Amino acid sequence: MGPGGPLEFVDPVAQPEAALLRLLVAGLLGGLIGVERERDASETARTHFAGVRTFPLFALLGAGLVLASAEVGLAVVAGFTAVGGLVVASYVHTSRQGSVGATTETAALITYWVGVLAGAGALLVAGALGIGVAVLLAGKSRLEAFPRALSREELHAALTLAAIAAVILPILPDAGYGPWKVWNPRRLWAMVVIVCGLSFMAFVGMRLWGGRRGLYASGLLGGLVSSTAATVSFATRSRGQPGHAATLAAAAGLSSLVMLARVVILAALVGPATLPVLVPVLTAAAGGGMAAVAVVARRGRHEAASEPAVANPFNLAEAIRFAAFYGLVLLLVEAASRTLGTWGVIAAAALAGLTDVDAVTLALAGGAVTGLDPGTAAAAIALAVLSNTLAKAAYAAWLGTRPFARATAAILGAAFVAGGIALALLRRLA
Repeated sequence: MGPGGPLEFVDPVAQPEAALLRLLVAGLLGGLIGVERERDASETARTHFAGVRTFPLFALLGAGLVLASAEVGLAVVAGFTAVGGLVVASYVHTSRQGSVGATTETAALITYWVGVLAGAGALLVAGALGIGVAVLLAGKSRLEAFPRALSREELHAALTLAAIAAVILPILPDAGYGPWKVWNPRRLWAMVVIVCGLSFMAFVGMRLWGGRRGLYASGLLGGLVSSTAATVSFATRSRGQPGHAATLAAAAGLSSLVMLARVVILAALVGPATLPVLVPVLTAAAGGGMAAVAVVARRGRHEAASEPAVANPFNLAEAIRFAAFYGLVLLLVEAASRTLGTWGVIAAAALAGLTDVDAVTLALAGGAVTGLDPGTAAAAIALAVLSNTLAKAAYAAWLGTRPFARATAAILGAAFVAGGIALALLRRLA
């Protein structure tokens, strides 16, 4: 199953390995949340109705019911009702004792659905939800202090983000317009939301963990969503913080390294036969990029005595400007892929990589393009990754300061050269 696609149910008898993997993921995520609740109970001297043993059981119950019934139907609803009954009983009991918090009870309900998602094959979504819940629970003290520390400008930025994501995005038409119907208003505006959201995420990280550590953390998380959007976010931020170009470039580089890992995971899920070519190429690219990130980050520790400032979370005008350019790239990619004829697949993959690596990976590794051997498909995916790397360097030069662009180009260039050499060697040996 591809991320974002329909749920995929398996027969535990016919596919025991897949079923056990889903149960393992559900149990681990439930255990992660349970460990946090157990730690909170020991630190606050409170008694929670569920802890390190009960939370994994909730997740395993959800996954087990999905696997047994091969659907998200009455059995799953019945399981949720049973867990809900325990939660309500616990809340009534703790309320009588003077406690009005419902954090643990709410986490228990979510944990059950984490297990349901894992059992239905949505492992990436289940992982993101489970880890997100654990992070929210663990960051209680800092999160509670966060709203009180917001300035009026920062609160305005948070409300703007909420408006463009929750108000404007849903009402835009989800249909193609223009030549070849390549312009989808909702998807183009989604790029604005992603860029602004990643910028705001960097702001939150800096508030919670300090300047540099917050930027690095947001770079790693941004790579899970869109390394291109993360690069654009850091590039626009570099204009307001020219004294911290190296730190911002290192954060952008980290997002690209996460993107490489994401491509390998997607390929492993939908087309494992591409891995013998893809893994060496992307490992080489990651090694080159990681070495460059280490050098740039070391330089960032000496570029300014102070931590990077926690400034205005995002620049809406720059995000819209990027989305407009993104739309132009979509048009050029479609035009080229329709007119290039026989060298179609590989050339189109390299061009499509300018905008989206995940779509190329899922299409080629998953066999959407018939008649393509795994080695050629892997080479096409690798070219898409390399072209995406060049595109991000171009965005950094276009939207960022010169020092930021140079530092980012050094990181992405190292990844590009190392990956390109590995790909050339493998194709020659083949």
